[in-house]
Amino acid sequence: MVLDSFYKVKITKDNKTEIYHWGYFTYKMVLDDINQAYKDGADAVELEMISKEKFDKRIKDYVA
Repeated sequence: MVLDSFYKVKITKDNKTEIYHWGYFTYKMVLDDINQAYKDGADAVELEMISKEKFDKRIKDYVA
């Protein structure tokens, strides 16, 4: 299993948009999380594929 999908994710619910960064997931895991967001009431889910380098730079402050 290759963990090589990296995304900037915008989830809109009730006219509010939250931005997440998902990475080191398989594409199936991404699809499962999108489906879960819609089950949780999301109005829209927008994916932007990003590079591993951009993802790592974005989350470096959140990992020990």
